[in-house]
Amino acid sequence: MKVLIIEDEPLAAQKLSGFIKRYDDSLEISATLESLKELNAWFRTNPHPEIIFSDIELLDGNIFEFYENAELNCPVIFTTAYDQFLMQAFEKNGIAYLLKPFTFENFTAAMQKLEKLKQNFVSAQMDFLKEIQNDFLKPKYKERFVIKLRGGIQFVETKQIAYFQINDGVLFAFDSTENKFPLNENLNHLEEVLDPKLFFRINRSEMVNLKYIERLEPYFNDRLSIRMKNSKKKIISSTNRTPNLRKWLEGDL
Repeated sequence: MKVLIIEDEPLAAQKLSGFIKRYDDSLEISATLESLKELNAWFRTNPHPEIIFSDIELLDGNIFEFYENAELNCPVIFTTAYDQFLMQAFEKNGIAYLLKPFTFENFTAAMQKLEKLKQNFVSAQMDFLKEIQNDFLKPKYKERFVIKLRGGIQFVETKQIAYFQINDGVLFAFDSTENKFPLNENLNHLEEVLDPKLFFRINRSEMVNLKYIERLEPYFNDRLSIRMKNSKKKIISSTNRTPNLRKWLEGDL
């Protein structure tokens, strides 16, 4: 982790460097800067560090003159003898405020806070990425149909459709009250765009919605007769689709 020290008192800078190496000798001090002039020049040619230890009153001005205009993407631990800048510090990426003279224990507490914040951020970031990934990988099924009628356009929610049926070469959707709507679709395509947990094609010309099945009865040649809710119509499964229909009804497909 790269560290930047902003400190105009040589002894204070030396003490802080010692604390940093004592805490973790793998930490790399990129630079120790004493003034706003040095700070502006350094940031023009160097990437942002992972953490800044920052004094507030420098040789040529107040550090907040820099922070007002800089777009920092790293946290800051303020190290100062002044307590009146506390609110400003936490408005400018501050995560800790160490009042001089601070001890190694104070320094350690600030570093542990940094590590905890980083862990929480990484964890939250990973959760967010997983959520996006799951959302992206989750199949998106058709939620509604846009039906063009003589009187205009009608929207029918997929969940309201009890079954689909082909009549005279035209595919119709039937809702729970037996209203039917012509669709400019085909069953092969519907098998791809509808949730397979809810919809099953039981023969060449019909597909049913699990939520609207009222009961099933044995039918000739080991097929099944399906009675839909609020409908007198019986839908018969084809011989070759009946085995998978049974699995689907049991949740195995």
